[in-house]
Amino acid sequence: MARLPYVPDPANGHGASTGTPPGAGSSLASDAAAVYAEIRALGRPVLNLYRVLANQPPALRAFLGMSRYVRDDSALPAALRELTILATAYALGVQYEQVHHLAAARRAGVPEAKLAAFPAWQGSSAFDAVERAALTYAHEVATNGRVGDDTFRALEAHLSRGQIVDLALTVGWYHLCAALLLPLDVDLD
Repeated sequence: MARLPYVPDPANGHGASTGTPPGAGSSLASDAAAVYAEIRALGRPVLNLYRVLANQPPALRAFLGMSRYVRDDSALPAALRELTILATAYALGVQYEQVHHLAAARRAGVPEAKLAAFPAWQGSSAFDAVERAALTYAHEVATNGRVGDDTFRALEAHLSRGQIVDLALTVGWYHLCAALLLPLDVDLD
């Protein structure tokens, strides 16, 4: 059970709150409802992560801004982005991200053979050189906080500078998500 209440979504009756947060009231509910409407307008579901963050609607709105960039505007191809997110999620042990991004990877066209290689993707021959470089980057950041020179050179051989920045932002973003999901004990949707 989450450590903070899930702010209900009045549009679909999703998830009764476990209590009204101290100092909150109808203002919180109406502010959250406005952000939820923005999420639905993007064609996305109102996830438990969003419902926990809705205890502070301005923070949720800011969170969504970066999420939109990483997921919709990044220069990384969608399949590569999702593989990188999965490498991060598995290295950090975040089931919420694993489940959501296995589904997102399928929508992005990632073949089942590649998805089946997780969490031990390093031993799989299913990945091409650019995928392997990006996955290695994500794994090294998650396990060491840094990347080796060989890993960075492999990225430079396959990705533009802008794509490398987007890869770094993607990996960093899902570290932030892990730092929210795990300590707040957000339940899987």
